[in-house]
Amino acid sequence: MADKGEVTIKWLGHSCFLISLDDTLKIVTDPFDTTVGYPMPDETADICVVTHDHFDHNNVSVVKGNPEVVKGTGEREAKGIRFKGVASFHDEKQGSERGPNTIFTWEVGGIRLVHMGDLGVDLSDSQIKEIGAVDVLFVPTGGFYTIDAATATKVAIRLNAKVVIPMHYKMPFMGKNFPIAPVDEFLKGKDNVVRLGGNSVRFTKERLPEETTIYVFEYRLDRISSSGERVD
Repeated sequence: MADKGEVTIKWLGHSCFLISLDDTLKIVTDPFDTTVGYPMPDETADICVVTHDHFDHNNVSVVKGNPEVVKGTGEREAKGIRFKGVASFHDEKQGSERGPNTIFTWEVGGIRLVHMGDLGVDLSDSQIKEIGAVDVLFVPTGGFYTIDAATATKVAIRLNAKVVIPMHYKMPFMGKNFPIAPVDEFLKGKDNVVRLGGNSVRFTKERLPEETTIYVFEYRLDRISSSGERVD
């Protein structure tokens, strides 16, 4: 079931995404709580991926459908999907400030996805090797709590993903508790940037871009679009 089909990626805010395969298998990543500023996610899923135990990433209870929770390093299977958790740190001091972070890799519809969570330091060569091939990369870009725009750029280049989706950046409605940079810091000077005009996008393995392309979702509190741009 999971080796082919159309994959829909819907941004729910912050580092939280709903990833669906033909509307039959649904995965939510890093659900947040009310303190972040986004409306609470209102989605049903089969699987919930949690990269680390911070309030803006581990609110599993908000996800409907009693999803199977995937967290921690190593390999495990959930609903027929093989997940790999790669150990990393939330800060530049070996996790002494903000603790551990798990980078997750998995494949649906023949597409290899990698969610970096709150990666706080550039990747090592061994981590790059462990992660392996990447089609779609979810990477934090806001800095302060995570890697900043410059390091996120290095990570994206080294992983050579076909699709790069920035996350964990400042939005106008977020409070002072999140002193992070807006996405424009990451986009400066970059080519192949697609502003979707909505909060979802669809891919198939055959329709992935040939060159690395950055996809920027739109999120507005007054109008949450359910439409996305199809990649042909």
